[in-house]
Amino acid sequence: MNVIGIKQLQMNVRQLSHNFEHNEYTLITRKGKPIGIALPFSDELMQSGLKAWLAMRAFEKGDLSLGQLADSLGKTKADTLQVLAQFKIPLADYDLQEDLATVEKLLAL
Repeated sequence: MNVIGIKQLQMNVRQLSHNFEHNEYTLITRKGKPIGIALPFSDELMQSGLKAWLAMRAFEKGDLSLGQLADSLGKTKADTLQVLAQFKIPLADYDLQEDLATVEKLLAL
């Protein structure tokens, strides 16, 4: 594993490209603390879990529907709900205070 500081990376992007060409991953740090990992792209990497992680993140951000997530994971919607629960990813993202304010406005009509 290679370690590179964010400032060093900004000045020497070729180092990261070199690491990718040699199928090496790189830990990126800021002030000595890890902030990310750069990995060379491969089908093996995608099949070993990254694809599922990316799909769940896309669902969490609202970019994928539950059905699309289930398809990408190769699971039923019911099984996908269990996976989401396991990773504590909510099905819906809402602001309770905003909803209560809306209810109050409706009741005032």
